Amino acid sequence: MNEVTHNLVSDGYGIIKNCISNRLLNKIQKSINNEIEDRLGKTITNNTKNLSKNYYQLKKKLSQFEIQKILSKRLVQQNLIDELFKEKKLLENLIYLIGPDISYLLDFEMAISDKGNKKEEYYYVKKNHQEFWSGMGLESLQLWIPINLKKGMGTLEIIKSSHEWGHIPHQNREPIRLPKKYKSIELKITNGSVALFTALTLHKTIQNNHDEIRIALPITIKNFYYPNFGNSDLFDFKKIQYSFFTKLRKKLGNPHFSPFRTIKLDEIDEI
Repeated sequence: MNEVTHNLVSDGYGIIKNCISNRLLNKIQKSINNEIEDRLGKTITNNTKNLSKNYYQLKKKLSQFEIQKILSKRLVQQNLIDELFKEKKLLENLIYLIGPDISYLLDFEMAISDKGNKKEEYYYVKKNHQEFWSGMGLESLQLWIPINLKKGMGTLEIIKSSHEWGHIPHQNREPIRLPKKYKSIELKITNGSVALFTALTLHKTIQNNHDEIRIALPITIKNFYYPNFGNSDLFDFKKIQYSFFTKLRKKLGNPHFSPFRTIKLDEIDEI
């Protein structure tokens, strides 16, 4: 059992450190900024220093909800999410955790936190919740991938070992019953690392009071062979990694394993 697996089992969350290259992080930031500048009608500069400034300008024209959806869709269309999952250290850890047949939720939504978000805006400053409430199954893991994170922006607050409590009673998107004693921690993570937690791990948003925006990618992953314990069958997952057995099944082409399907007839001897 490696350290990440041990932490997931004992605490309900773990961190894969330094598993995304600066090159890819910069590429993702530039893609985000380019989309924002396109929407603003600006000349594309690829200058990520203007990312927050451009975002606040665009927010005058579009809602934060619309912006998050647009930017998430761009990253998928440009295959940057696929590229992210090809990062060697990240992929090796995910294979160790859930096996080599991996898929990710296509319809994820980028999480942007800005200083204008109010605590009353649940959608942007979420209270303690389990992803299980939204249909994520026990067969899945939730990744939280910081893309633009600086000191003072805050991250997530996690209740340690809350995954061992099962499905928490809740109403209006927050728990109505909790144990009398529990331990909360602030997620300590930096750009280039990836946090992951179970569907039952209680966590909430830490408000960002920094002048610049915090950007993270909350993406659900699962092994597509595992039984479905949630609503993942209702969502659109993309397969990004295959085991030898899956590759063999794909090559054979059908569940009947038709004889010599991949060999030309004139190459087969009659007996």
